[in-house]
Amino acid sequence: MSNQSGILVVAEPKDGKLANVTLESITQARALTAAAGGPVSVVVAAAEAAPFVAAAGLFGADRVYVVETPEAAVFRSNVFIDAAMAAIEAAEPAMVLCSGSPDGRDVAAGCAARLDAGLLVDLTGLEAKDGRFIATHPCFGGTVIVEKEATGGVAVATVRPNVFAREETPKDPEVISLEVEFGAGSLLAKVLDVVCENVGIVSLEEASTVVAGGRGMGSAENFKLVQELADVLGAAVGASRSIVDEGWVSHQYQVGQTGKTVSPQLYIACGISGAIQHAAGMQTSKCIVAINKDPEAAIFNFADYGMVGDAVALVPALTEEIRKRKSAS
Repeated sequence: MSNQSGILVVAEPKDGKLANVTLESITQARALTAAAGGPVSVVVAAAEAAPFVAAAGLFGADRVYVVETPEAAVFRSNVFIDAAMAAIEAAEPAMVLCSGSPDGRDVAAGCAARLDAGLLVDLTGLEAKDGRFIATHPCFGGTVIVEKEATGGVAVATVRPNVFAREETPKDPEVISLEVEFGAGSLLAKVLDVVCENVGIVSLEEASTVVAGGRGMGSAENFKLVQELADVLGAAVGASRSIVDEGWVSHQYQVGQTGKTVSPQLYIACGISGAIQHAAGMQTSKCIVAINKDPEAAIFNFADYGMVGDAVALVPALTEEIRKRKSAS
């Protein structure tokens, strides 16, 4: 691939649509190629690709490579890696962006290994500079932010969800169908069943509203007050690192530098002090409401609205008021 240019985004289908992180990657790729040149391409592997192709075009993809096969009805790493590699060969991109989800990391690692290329993981920033792509990556629990780049050919990277904006810029993309011959090794794994944990619970990464609790809730028993507020709002539940470390909730709820990055329309922080590691995971939220009994808590420095008081008393009062207003409407 001697004429590398542009960016290829490896799409991640999620619940019948493209995952938000894929749409964010397309948006960021569009901004980068405006400076560095080259097209924004997307590769979609699915049993039925049409809705995913439409979504890629809605967010500004110039070209969509389609691998439509029953083998991609559910995720199998080697099938998706084969599809991504076929698109990489066809597109000859300078950079490949995968999602920072478990599936996306699997695909990124497989592609990087086959290409003998550099792999940049968990990106929270990406810019074009002098024809090169410079990535930002947190390490040591978020206490150090480093800049790095992959040299010597195509760069493969995983993007942390919710660190880039999503912006619709409708285009009519060129659609290219790829015929991929899957080797026996790619089809060895058979998916017998898909079991989803927490069915019915709103995903943190995809949620438009998040209610998060911290040590200020007082106890693991009191944390149910956060869940009750989230339920009445139809929101996802998040948590600070301190209470995850203490075992109040599992790590899947953790928001922050070493947890998940969220960017909802509304983020309600209940009893969270606002340490820099937590702020890094939620400060891009469109509206932040903080509830904390300490008027000097750091969370108030970037909150849009603040309530000074004991979260254990204020959270259920807020829940009840919202219930009343919803029932009256």
